Amino acid sequence: MLVNEHSKKQGKRATLFSFLFFSLLFKSQTFIRNSDEKIFENITVLHEQKSVEIDKSNFKNFPFDTKDKIVYNGKLLDFSISHDTLYFFDKVKEIEEVHISGDNLNNKKEKTINGNELKRYSAAIFPNNLVATFIQVDVKKKTFVKSITFFPEPASFPNDINGSIEIQILPNVNGFPDNDNPILSFQKDISETVQKKWDIVLPKIIKYPENGFFVTFFYKSVDKRRTAILKLNKDTYSYFYYPQSKEWKMATFNGYLYKLKILQ
Repeated sequence: MLVNEHSKKQGKRATLFSFLFFSLLFKSQTFIRNSDEKIFENITVLHEQKSVEIDKSNFKNFPFDTKDKIVYNGKLLDFSISHDTLYFFDKVKEIEEVHISGDNLNNKKEKTINGNELKRYSAAIFPNNLVATFIQVDVKKKTFVKSITFFPEPASFPNDINGSIEIQILPNVNGFPDNDNPILSFQKDISETVQKKWDIVLPKIIKYPENGFFVTFFYKSVDKRRTAILKLNKDTYSYFYYPQSKEWKMATFNGYLYKLKILQ
């Protein structure tokens, strides 16, 4: 079989391209300690009560679970996967806040920050309506969100409330939630809101967007009088979604008071 020089050159280019592609793909799979961004060749994961060594050869096809932990220096650590990079977190801090602006965070890194509660004010998660509250913190370094806590007024509604509530984490686009590109979507039981604190651990750790994000609630119920009542913050507003016009509009009441648990 005769092969001309042009075909040989094309074959060499294809082989070279394939080699470079797989080399870049292999090198892009990295394991990073988040505190100082040190890169590791391999890590150990506690998966289904077994320690499993993960390196670049098995990382892409490994069946990670939300209960998995990174084993490092005798500790079990949280982690987040973004594309072909795994970050594991060896430092944790909490921020309690509503809306941080100006110089509130200057020279106060690695400290707890109290929010501005709107005293004696609260609002319902209105049944059969899509409502959103805006969350934004002033952080100067790469930040990941592990959980969000809201603060119910359990005396204001029945303790035997139950039912599923749909929750989404949505990006902030021009000051409004972006329904078309949810960061996370999951469900919780609204009965959890009968406690003094409603701790929502996210199904996976997310990278905090620089311009903040929205948390939305949709509680489908035939009884419009039975729902959760949450404390409000002093500085932000809530938003309602109008399906007829497919747009968000600012509500007349403030946003819900919240606390974030973040990893840095």
